[in-house]
Amino acid sequence: MNIDWLTPYLAIIPLLAAIPLLFLPAPLAGGEAPRLSGWDGSGKGGFLHPLAHLLPTTPEPQWQRHLQHAIFAWLWLCLTLAIAQPVQRGAKLPDLPPERDILLLVDVSISMTLTDYELDGQKRSRMEVLKTLLHDFANRLQGERLGMIVFAENPYLLVPLTRDPTLVQRQLQRLTPTLAGRVSAVGDAITLALKEAGKQPQRKPIFVLFTDADESIGRVDPEAAAALAAESKIPLYTIAIGSTAATMEGDTGGLAYQPVNLALLQTLSQRTGAKTYQAGDAQAVEQALVDITRQHQNAAEQTPRYQQQPLYHWLLIAGLLPLLLWQLWQRRANA
Repeated sequence: MNIDWLTPYLAIIPLLAAIPLLFLPAPLAGGEAPRLSGWDGSGKGGFLHPLAHLLPTTPEPQWQRHLQHAIFAWLWLCLTLAIAQPVQRGAKLPDLPPERDILLLVDVSISMTLTDYELDGQKRSRMEVLKTLLHDFANRLQGERLGMIVFAENPYLLVPLTRDPTLVQRQLQRLTPTLAGRVSAVGDAITLALKEAGKQPQRKPIFVLFTDADESIGRVDPEAAAALAAESKIPLYTIAIGSTAATMEGDTGGLAYQPVNLALLQTLSQRTGAKTYQAGDAQAVEQALVDITRQHQNAAEQTPRYQQQPLYHWLLIAGLLPLLLWQLWQRRANA
């Protein structure tokens, strides 16, 4: 029978608690009246308690005292083993299915406030549309590991790779324009994504860039960053947010309107063997998902899992049953 111990380190607690018991004075022999130490501070001598004559003085056989000590020692040992949580290991559970590591690179620059989308007859900002697309994107990628980097002038890791898409969706609600600055540093965002991917070189991630950048202002040239991604064999999908029209109808909120640079995004994707999509509707996200699902899958990170049958209750029964029988015998003998 294969037995595993889930919390063996907890067994030290009752063992440490038993140490003071080793230094307690030996019990009085049967029939001897209990004595209390004197109050003179000398620690020598003693006196009888005034009510000592009311205590039973029937001598207790030595074998009973030894048996009682053995029962309590056995109970303590069973409790020590039970707190370590023994379990019987059963059949091996199926391994988790293969998964992909997908890192979302999300633009939160000031231009995301532009309202060049129309939904249900109302003008919508790029940020509102982006949140909707990302929420749908995360919802469709159940079972994959998702992470999110937000960037503008500076990139930040908002959500490390996780198997919980709900966490990603909740963090999406925090996205606001200028969260990380005012202009888009696409190259810096890709560089940070490569740094995160380098933490687990044995796995092959996928980058998905959501941006409305017309040009990149940052320390790293976007095409140079894409070349590094290509060397690492990491595909970079790009999804263009916003209109590609040269002019915009309506109020721009005082911002200098610039259309998304679709040519730049196509260059970045092509360098890594991926594709670019125009986020005009949900169809673009749907097509991106189809292409992403064709990418390489990673073996799920996991340790072997087995069925487990708890055994601690048997130890509790084994420890308490002798004590219960002893108490019943004592009660019957004194009746």
